[in-house]
Amino acid sequence: MPRSTWKGPYVAVSLLQEVVALARKHPNWWNKGRYIGQKAPEVINTYSRASVILPDFIACRFGVHNGKSFVGMEVQEAMVGHRLGEFAPTKATVQHKAKEVNTQKKKINPKTGKAA
Repeated sequence: MPRSTWKGPYVAVSLLQEVVALARKHPNWWNKGRYIGQKAPEVINTYSRASVILPDFIACRFGVHNGKSFVGMEVQEAMVGHRLGEFAPTKATVQHKAKEVNTQKKKINPKTGKAA
């Protein structure tokens, strides 16, 4: 079941505090720079994969923990409403080895009549 609408989206308090601290530390970027395409001056590392991305997070850079390391991501407008954990996969994709195909014809020994 989805979260009830009257509760609102879940965002970790520590994550909100870090975003507010970023806004206070770099007011020029927060007010103008992020709207004209400047990159965020800092990366906010978080373990809170369940937090919902808010519109205030647009253009912020987050490092979301995947269980082993922090996966970097920059929030874009299309990501609003999704959870941070959706953009940091926890499992590596498996790449199976391709079988080697021998395309050369086998040479037949004329004396024995068998493949060499």
